[in-house]
Amino acid sequence: MLQGLLQAFSIPEVRKRILFTLGVIIVFRVGAWIPVPGVDAGALADFINQLNQAAGGIFQFINMLNGGALEQYSIFALGVIPYINASIIMSLLTSVIPKLKELQKEGDDGKRIINRYTRYGTVGLAILQAGGTGFVLTSQGIADASFQFFLVAVVSLTAGSMFLMWLGERITENGIGRGISMIIMFGIVASYPGYIGATIPQLNTVNGVIWTIILMIVFVVSTAGVTLIQLGARRIDIQYAKRVVKGKVYGGQNTFVPLSVNQGGVIPIIFASALLTIPTTLISSVASLQWMAGYIGFGSPLYILLYAVLIIFFTYFYANIVFDPRDLSDNLKRWGGYIPGIRPGQSTTAYIERVLDRLIFIGAMFLTAIAVLPHALNYMSGSINQNLSFGLFGTSLLIVVGVGIDLIKQIEAHMVERHYESLIQKGAVLGRR
Repeated sequence: MLQGLLQAFSIPEVRKRILFTLGVIIVFRVGAWIPVPGVDAGALADFINQLNQAAGGIFQFINMLNGGALEQYSIFALGVIPYINASIIMSLLTSVIPKLKELQKEGDDGKRIINRYTRYGTVGLAILQAGGTGFVLTSQGIADASFQFFLVAVVSLTAGSMFLMWLGERITENGIGRGISMIIMFGIVASYPGYIGATIPQLNTVNGVIWTIILMIVFVVSTAGVTLIQLGARRIDIQYAKRVVKGKVYGGQNTFVPLSVNQGGVIPIIFASALLTIPTTLISSVASLQWMAGYIGFGSPLYILLYAVLIIFFTYFYANIVFDPRDLSDNLKRWGGYIPGIRPGQSTTAYIERVLDRLIFIGAMFLTAIAVLPHALNYMSGSINQNLSFGLFGTSLLIVVGVGIDLIKQIEAHMVERHYESLIQKGAVLGRR
């Protein structure tokens, strides 16, 4: 692995992309420590601790996704959550509104228009969330109850969220990895030292040592399982018939189409987490609604049930958006390809749908199990290592492993592309210059 990284840095294009990504991450980490003026930091920390106890740790979870920016109430306190929520809403509307569905089929032009609508939605949601957090802080006496503070907070948090969205797009275009996912991943990784530091005092007890060892073993097994599922694929064999065009024979080749076990990657669990933060945050922030925290709060049975249902729903929903069996069947028929033993046309479509449904079911069950795992560990261990269980498992584990695998694949793709470009430049392809 070290040799591969050194080889990647030896290629100017790859080195430039990696350094650009690291520079953006540094900007993100610096911005996470720039607080919005007018907030009492000590009172804010006490208030968040109270909310975490009342809501079962939901604010700790949000703070983890934002890389610790929430507890600092920095300009990046909202993180990319408004963008994620806007993407969810736009994805749902695309499947319902015919005009948006037509735009999605128009290629890059339609995609740009949909992205523009998503940005508009991000601005609106960021303003609402920033206004909500400003109202809560002023009502609790943590910040100055003045219009000036409220205006500064809304403008700062909205601008910070939009700036993070812009940084994510720049990473996607000029850096390595998917920009928004990279920002979330580095925010989670930045929280690891704090979780580990909070676990060290618990090693003074026998139960603390035992559960720490158990969590480490479960972490290794879970990481291996997530990696296996992320890389797992079902290969569908494809045979191309021979065709004679102008005296030349084409086709007659054997290949395969890989169908991933986890079609949506980390997207379903991110979408489900982002959606559930809305009611849990509202319940925890409004005093008159805090009695509901025991029923639908973070970690409650109803919360876990809704969490699992949303993960399964978004797994099927996202897989049906990104992959259409009918398109694959039509393309195979158009180019003379077929699945051995399956008739082209409707039979091929039905076969692919049957295989895809089984794969999606396996992926959805695995995602649900991984997402619910920290809640189960927290329930069995009690208050021991609660921060470590939620920091290392569930959503954070899926995001870090999934984004890490995608990052490695992109680096390898750039290196392979660079290798072929060097062959072409040297005139080594088919002996031509």
